[in-house]
Amino acid sequence: MERVILHYDLDAFYASVEIRDNKKYKGKPLVVAGGVVTTASYEARKFGIHSAMSTFEAKKLCPYLIIVPPNKEKYIKESQIIHSLVLKITHKIEFVALDEGYIDITDIISKYESKEKFATLFRERIKKHTGLTCSVGIGINKISAKIASDINKPFGQFIFNNQDEFIDYMKDKKIRKLQGVGEKFEKLLNRDNIFYIKDIYPFSLKELTKKYGNARGELLYLYSRGIDYSPIKYDRPTHSVGAENTYSFPLSSEEEIEKRLEEVFEIAYKRLKKKNHLTKTISLKVKYTDMNIINRSKTLSTFTDDKENLKYYVDELLLELDIKKDIRLLGVSFKNLVEFSSRQLKFNL
Repeated sequence: MERVILHYDLDAFYASVEIRDNKKYKGKPLVVAGGVVTTASYEARKFGIHSAMSTFEAKKLCPYLIIVPPNKEKYIKESQIIHSLVLKITHKIEFVALDEGYIDITDIISKYESKEKFATLFRERIKKHTGLTCSVGIGINKISAKIASDINKPFGQFIFNNQDEFIDYMKDKKIRKLQGVGEKFEKLLNRDNIFYIKDIYPFSLKELTKKYGNARGELLYLYSRGIDYSPIKYDRPTHSVGAENTYSFPLSSEEEIEKRLEEVFEIAYKRLKKKNHLTKTISLKVKYTDMNIINRSKTLSTFTDDKENLKYYVDELLLELDIKKDIRLLGVSFKNLVEFSSRQLKFNL
């Protein structure tokens, strides 16, 4: 039986909460930010403002930008309300952030008129109970549902009924559209004349893993075809291993930041190997001198302890952050762990 997976994503979550709670913000460019933008309203995004951008840069793009300090406690409380609403549908849910999650609706979708009707009811229910909008994607697995939820933002929905529909939609999209393809990897692929997702199809899995390594090769082969076997994991393990360092003198140059990040990564990686674990989620933590803390993470398609690939993704996460500001702390952690002996191969070459 083919799975039916839904991904929901609250639209500009933090900013939307602030706008809902203060009507004078409605229709105006607003960001939730300390020294760095956490969330930008859709009005602010029209000016080119995005998350991880410094407020200084954001104000240059929009001089009359409204800046609201983050209220994490309020956002957590709002997220708990949303979680309780979702849990009334089913317990086959994986909450991946305060504002998004995956739901396995395979067993319950037949109770509804259609997938379209279910997605509409889901969005309307969230709106009715919270005053917030969310976008919904339904697919045959997590990767297709995730991409679908991003297609008609904000407060929209999109559905992939099968793999053929996914491939037909994705084939002419740029390779960067694939989850896990960052700026550095995109440039590497472009040098190999791979610009669009359809450029991947002539290559076998064996060719791609040989050329780009197991993790990245698998990602290209599987995700380009809408293949994702990862289950919905409710109550998944939260244990992690990692390292972080607070610096007596702020890190101010890109060269120094990269050097210190390499050191922290080495310590974290040695701890991962010592525990004989594989990881699926890489996290980067940065604290600036203004005490603002930013966390970024990346979840892979398969468990791995490949040092080169893990370092690649740490570097990709760093690119998402503002490293023009002085940094006081750097941390790297590996989460979603399994013992090496329990690893199961998903497919054979």
